[in-house]
Amino acid sequence: PKIISRACVLYLTMNSAMRTITLLLVLLASARAQTAVLFGGSGAVGSEVLTSLLNDSNFKEVILIGRKSYPKVDEILATKKADSKPNFTALTLPDLKDLDSFDEIDKADVCFIAVGIGDVNIVTFEYWHSIEVDLIGTIAKFCDKIHVRSLTLLSAIDVEYESAEPYSEEEIHAENQTPMGWVKSISRYYRMKGLEEKAAIANAKNVPHIRLFQPSTIVTEEYRYGWVDRTVFAFHAAFDPYIPTQYHSVDVRLLGMAMVADAEKILHSPVEQDASESILAKVTYADYINVAGEAFEKQYQPNRSEL
Repeated sequence: PKIISRACVLYLTMNSAMRTITLLLVLLASARAQTAVLFGGSGAVGSEVLTSLLNDSNFKEVILIGRKSYPKVDEILATKKADSKPNFTALTLPDLKDLDSFDEIDKADVCFIAVGIGDVNIVTFEYWHSIEVDLIGTIAKFCDKIHVRSLTLLSAIDVEYESAEPYSEEEIHAENQTPMGWVKSISRYYRMKGLEEKAAIANAKNVPHIRLFQPSTIVTEEYRYGWVDRTVFAFHAAFDPYIPTQYHSVDVRLLGMAMVADAEKILHSPVEQDASESILAKVTYADYINVAGEAFEKQYQPNRSEL
């Protein structure tokens, strides 16, 4: 109360010009404080997006929506200082397909979708399609409903939604709940990811900006796929300087920071006037370096090989 009283006295003693400037600064700070909604915050990339959001004072609130609580999320939250900004809310929805009737949020500024299946080889094709296409479409529709200005979707390098042909119901249900294995999942990967992008675009028709993040190999501290990761990571460490930029491997921490920094850039740009359709952008490695490379290097002090 004493601090507030002193602030009021100080404000009243200012001349009119100073009062105007002070008021404008307060309004500007409040206008820049944004609300972010994140889906998939427990995964390798989603957890880095969550970490970056919680370290960003430009966001006033971060809302994580998931099917249950996850130890990885609890671990990240344990590092957050009490009462520090942004505020954090975790909302549990056991079946994300119920988002159509979910009304606990009516407005946000940006949606991040980092949902996906890691071990696609051990699931059925029907289940894979239900997550990568059906669920992504449902989430995008929800983001559209809460009037976000930007939607960021985690996809993969060289995915082309334009040419992705939908699977028929017969194709989706043909394999009688048999796990796909690596050969089938790899052969269908790019078509499925293209359908994922297409589902997001089709269900977010009123979102001004749709950002399709298309990383190549994502480098993590943990070897999630054993010898495959060891081999691929070693290849990129040796050959990244010689291959086209968009195919460079990307540190998962840099990717998370870039997704947040890219969204901030959109939110702080002039508001679109009478946009008849979404502005689509495929975001790749060079963009990650452009928006977050300097901050990443400053925070983690990596070797050049990490970039």
